[in-house]
Amino acid sequence: MSAPLPLPTLSYQEGRLLMDERSRALGVPSIRTIPQAYRVRGPLDLTVLDRALALLAERHEALRTRFTNPRDQLLHAVTTVRSEVFRADDEAGAVERVRTEAERPLPADRPERLRASVVRVAEDDHFVVLTFDHLVVDGWARGVLTEELSAIYSALHAGREPKLPETAYAYQDYVRDQRDLLTGENGARMMSFWRERLAGSGAIPRLDVPKQAPGAEPAGGYSTRSLPATLVREVQRFAARERVTLFMLVLCALYVALRERTGNDDQAVAVNVYNRETAGRENLVAPLAELLVVRTDLAGTDTFRDALRRVREASLDAQEHGEIPFAELVKAFNPDQYAHPDAPIGVVLNMLYAQLHGQGLDLAPSTTTPFPLSDEGFRPRSELMLVGESDAEQLTLSAYYQADRLSADFISGLLDRLVELLEAVVADPLLPLGGSGAA
Repeated sequence: MSAPLPLPTLSYQEGRLLMDERSRALGVPSIRTIPQAYRVRGPLDLTVLDRALALLAERHEALRTRFTNPRDQLLHAVTTVRSEVFRADDEAGAVERVRTEAERPLPADRPERLRASVVRVAEDDHFVVLTFDHLVVDGWARGVLTEELSAIYSALHAGREPKLPETAYAYQDYVRDQRDLLTGENGARMMSFWRERLAGSGAIPRLDVPKQAPGAEPAGGYSTRSLPATLVREVQRFAARERVTLFMLVLCALYVALRERTGNDDQAVAVNVYNRETAGRENLVAPLAELLVVRTDLAGTDTFRDALRRVREASLDAQEHGEIPFAELVKAFNPDQYAHPDAPIGVVLNMLYAQLHGQGLDLAPSTTTPFPLSDEGFRPRSELMLVGESDAEQLTLSAYYQADRLSADFISGLLDRLVELLEAVVADPLLPLGGSGAA
C-alpha cells in the first residue's frame, strides 16, 4: 500500500495569484476579477455612493484585506473603497472605458478587494462598473454585496439609517476554519475519501470525445435549449417522486448522454456548489463556492431509474466530503495541472436555481439596468460549461463551450439528447439504457 499523499500547503489565495500570473503571461483574461456593469439613468449621488461603499467595506472585513504575501492576509481598519469617476465624450467612448475598467486588475497588495468605477455620459446618465476580487469574493458573495450596496445607497439617499442583518460569521473565521480543516483529522478523512474516489482518474474530469484539430485560436461557442412549461412541471414532479433534486436528474441525463457518445461507463463531471448551508454563512463574503467532482460508474445500469439512484448516491457522497477545495484536490492528484489557466477540465454543470441571492445593483431612485460585458465570444475555463436555469415554469439548458476544441454539431446533439431523455423518462422511469457506446 502506497503512503498517503500529504495535504497541500499552498493557500487558496496563493493558488489564485499564481494562476492569475500565468494567465496574464499567456494573454488569458484574469481569473481574479469578477466584473459587472450597470447603466444608471437618473440622478446619481456620488457622495452617497462613496458613503455606501465605505459602510459596505466596514461591514465586510474581506473587502479590507491586503495580501502583501499570500500567506499574510492583513486586515485594514480604515475603509478605502470609493468610486473612481471618468468622463466620456460620447457613447462609444463610455462603452470603451466601461470595458477597460472591467478588465483592469486589482493589485493584491492594495487593501481594496472591490473597485467601483463611474463613467459619466451626461448629468443624469452614468455607467457603474463594480469589480470584485476572486481572492475573497465568489458568485454568491457578489450577490450579497450588490444587494447590500443597493439597500445602503437607497437608505442614505432617502435620509434613513441603513438596516441590515448582523454578520455572525466573518472572513477571518472562514480563513481559520479552512486552515483547521486542511490540517485536522476531518480534512485527512475527506482526503482519504477523494484518494479512493478519484483513483485512476485524478481530480480533473476529462471529456473523451473527438476534438477539433489543435492550433486554432481560442474561441467561445454558445447553444441553448428551453423546455416547454408543461414538460418542466412533469420533470419537477418526476424528480420529487424519485426523491432526487432537479440537479441530480439533469446530471443523470448528462451522464447517460455522455456515455452514449464516449463509450465509457465511468463518467465524472465537476459541479458548482455554493457552500452556504451552514447557519450564519448566508451573508458571508468569502470564496466559498467550489467545483465538486461527482464521479459515477454506470456499468450494469439497465434502466434510467437504476442510473438515477446511482447518481443520487454518488452526489450525496461527494457533497458529504465536499469541504476540501477543488484546488487542493488538483494539487494532490494532478500537481502538473495545478494553477494552469487552461487546464483541460471536461464538463462543468452549474444549476443556477440554487444561486438565489442577489438581484443585481439597484441605485434607486434612478433606474439601473445591467450592461453586458461578455455577451460575445465567451470561452469558459472548462471545455463545456452546461448551465441550467430553472423556476416553476421554465428550465433552460445552455452550453458555453470552447469552440476551438469542441464542434458545434457535438454540442447541439448533446443538448438535443438531454431534452429527449428528460422527456422520455417522465413518461417511463424504466426507460431501457443501451450499453456503453450506444448511439
